[in-house]
Amino acid sequence: MIGARVQFLMLGSAGGLAFWALTDLLSDWHDTRALLALVLLAVVFFGTALATLGELGARRALLGGAALGALVAGLGLLKSLGFSTASQMLEAGHVLVALIALGSLPVPFWVAHNLRGSTGWADYRVLFLESWNIVVRYAAAWAFVGVVWVVLLLSAALLRLVGVELLADLLDQEVVIWLVCGAALGLGLSVVTEMSDMVSPYLLLRLLRLLLPVVLGVVLIFVLALPLRGLTHLFGHLSAAGTLGGAAVVVISLIAIAVDQDDVEAPHAPALIWSARGLALLLPVLSGLAAWAVALRVGQYGWTPARVMATAGVAVLLGYAVTYALAVLTGRYWMGWVRRANTAMALAMIALAVVWLTPLISPERIAVNSQLGRFSDGRLAPEALPLWELANDWGKPGQAALADLRVRAGSDPALEAALARMDQAGSRWELEHLLPAEPARAEALRGVLTVQPTGAELPEDLLAVIAHKTSFDPAICERRTPAGNPGCLVVLADLMPQVPGEEAVLVVASGTARRDFLTLPVAFWKGPQGWQVGLTVYPDGQDGYLEGTGGFDGAALIDELSAGTAPLEPAGLMALRLGPGRLTMTP
Repeated sequence: MIGARVQFLMLGSAGGLAFWALTDLLSDWHDTRALLALVLLAVVFFGTALATLGELGARRALLGGAALGALVAGLGLLKSLGFSTASQMLEAGHVLVALIALGSLPVPFWVAHNLRGSTGWADYRVLFLESWNIVVRYAAAWAFVGVVWVVLLLSAALLRLVGVELLADLLDQEVVIWLVCGAALGLGLSVVTEMSDMVSPYLLLRLLRLLLPVVLGVVLIFVLALPLRGLTHLFGHLSAAGTLGGAAVVVISLIAIAVDQDDVEAPHAPALIWSARGLALLLPVLSGLAAWAVALRVGQYGWTPARVMATAGVAVLLGYAVTYALAVLTGRYWMGWVRRANTAMALAMIALAVVWLTPLISPERIAVNSQLGRFSDGRLAPEALPLWELANDWGKPGQAALADLRVRAGSDPALEAALARMDQAGSRWELEHLLPAEPARAEALRGVLTVQPTGAELPEDLLAVIAHKTSFDPAICERRTPAGNPGCLVVLADLMPQVPGEEAVLVVASGTARRDFLTLPVAFWKGPQGWQVGLTVYPDGQDGYLEGTGGFDGAALIDELSAGTAPLEPAGLMALRLGPGRLTMTP
């Protein structure tokens, strides 16, 4: 027992020192591919070795960690060649998902192979137990690391009360931080591995099984409500695919938990068995709708790397859905078929992760070809091109496409203007708000914007900024509030006495009960470069607040302002009194 704990402690400490070296000694290698490869190697090597040390012993645990670490680091390094920098690659979420999958999914297969011989990799009982053991043991060990740090920090604070600063000074050292984390993690894993009978996943799995009937009820209500609500309402939200995909993942997890490692450990209560069967038959509906939602977005807006990753994700979900449904339809021994499907799908995801990290699949290249194709055939206007993504997010294919667009800009003034705005912008947010001026929009707004106080005129340069920086439909202003006032109001007031001139607040009545741009006031102030937008507006009372929406009723605010019941009052800055609340703004 002592020898095993020493091995865990030494391996955890070595991991801590390795990560200290990577973050401190090699800081000059920041954002280099060499550092990326070393970090990937260290994470996978120590993570795998610590996870398998108890079952396999030091030699095979270190060998497995080194082999898997080298594979992940090598493929990560290969994938990084398609990006300008290593950090740009890691910021592409799909690459990180593939690296995590490849670094974790093969571990149970390695353990099963070593424990059961050459055919052990297909032993579902070992695969199931080892997968959950790794999850539970790491969770317990990291909780122990947190407790260790609480004790150390409290001890340092206690010693400081009597003038002893040694422990506090030590804990301020980066090498000590990493060393403590690694050593505590290793020691925690050694203890939970020794106490495998007490620290096991059985309790967690038994509790999660109880959710089967609840989730079945929710999914069944959703499916029965579909004909009544219609698919148009379902796919009207950008998050439909993500919600459906997340629900499908929950269903898959609960079914896998229900079938357990074998028929002996599987639930025998009819309610749980039939709930698992029902979810398996409903899973194709959730997965199919998720796939349809992604397909609609691709058809409407073309490919992006995120949509390529979403497509791969729904393909995996459909694989589970089809195999689970077929397993249930086989009849009595359906749980055995589900276990075989789980093994096959895990191997398929490992293979997908490997291919994803090679040049065979490049979501950035797919996205670039799609967006440029839509631009070339006229489906995408120059100002709608994802120029920021091409320049900063979509790797070398994006930069090559951007260079091509700069060549085309010589004969396309609109494209040239869009590229100029992109070059001027310092961030994606800033680019989105550098919209081209629209004289026709300014003219439309001139006739519908009401100004307070009565008799005041809207400055021409402010009108131009409102037209340039906002996107609401001028037709909204023709609506009437409950008190009969126009739906758009600009209030001119000296809200910042320290700044020469007046400021302006735009309130628009959207007529909706949800929070968006139109349910919040927008403030403008006049600086050295003219009128500017982007001030922080604080409606700090509850007047006009729409419960459950997080927004304010623009129509109610307009009626109060038009009635002259919103006086100016000092609030450090000046503020408009709105019932029990105040509206203030700061530059």
